[in-house]
Amino acid sequence: MQKGKKIVVWLLTAVCLISLSACGKKQDENTGTVVYEFGDSVITYGEFYIYAKTVEEDYQKSYGNGIWSLELTTDEGTSTVKDITVKDLVCDINRVKVLVDQAEDLKVALSDNEKAEAENTAEKFYNGLTEKDIEVSEITKPIVVQVMEENMLAKKVYDAKIAEYDFEISEEEARMTTFFDMVFECYSVKEDGTVEEYTEEKKAIQLEKANEALSSIAQGEDVTYEDIVDKYKLEYSASYTMSKTEMIEEYGESVADKLLALVDGEVSTVVESKYGYHIFKMIKSNDEELTKKNKEEIIAKKQKEYFNGVYEDWLKNYDSKFNFEEDVDMTVIQKFNFGK
Repeated sequence: MQKGKKIVVWLLTAVCLISLSACGKKQDENTGTVVYEFGDSVITYGEFYIYAKTVEEDYQKSYGNGIWSLELTTDEGTSTVKDITVKDLVCDINRVKVLVDQAEDLKVALSDNEKAEAENTAEKFYNGLTEKDIEVSEITKPIVVQVMEENMLAKKVYDAKIAEYDFEISEEEARMTTFFDMVFECYSVKEDGTVEEYTEEKKAIQLEKANEALSSIAQGEDVTYEDIVDKYKLEYSASYTMSKTEMIEEYGESVADKLLALVDGEVSTVVESKYGYHIFKMIKSNDEELTKKNKEEIIAKKQKEYFNGVYEDWLKNYDSKFNFEEDVDMTVIQKFNFGK
């Protein structure tokens, strides 16, 4: 297949690649070799080939041809990238079929313009196939058109369902804050990785140093936090950008409240946490650009959580008995040689 003729659709999650497939009633057996049946749908090798080829090109562009034999550890054990990808493709195809099955109930349909767009995209994709692609894949133009239409319809179903839920996020919840943490640690890390807490005497010395450093910052306008880090050899000091939730997880709620109370350029008093003693300097109490991005990420996460619950109910109604190991004909799938 010529470069650039791809169908790569990101749907439902930010991290999950969804390759959309045709979803119709059971087809005549002459339309192609059957890979598996799912609910009222029959997935042929021609359909599977389109999605597998798309993912193959995308992965190899990023990771090279050798990616497929790489072994990864999952919750189910050790598997090659190829085996994981095949299961993911089947899962994604099934997901789209379930979504499209809900289109009528949600009163979602493609407009004439959208159908024309799908036809045009299918034409470009099909024209980008080589003769060999068509010969070995069982791909026909109607299959490609159906894939494109299902692509668009599944996305509309997802958007329609998500629109029913209010994902309003407050600015405070999304707020991203950048600060510098000058930490006078009260622990050490041994060579074997174990953490050893300082004695009370050593903690008192660290507190004395922290108070001394704060005094020098207050008295000298030219004293910077870099100067403090160098003078006291503060190994774990750095600048961070965090949300309120992340601050609480990292430092505890009381420290987070003190941090969020600082204005740009302000330096805190000496603050104690589980790590030791800190002097914080606020760099940017509200980074608007990062706050906007974080808000979008929070909404996307909430959308995913909400939709996953909805989808599980839809899946049970569509086909609750589907089993990859029992229902998928791997002898057909193995005709597609990833990376060859």
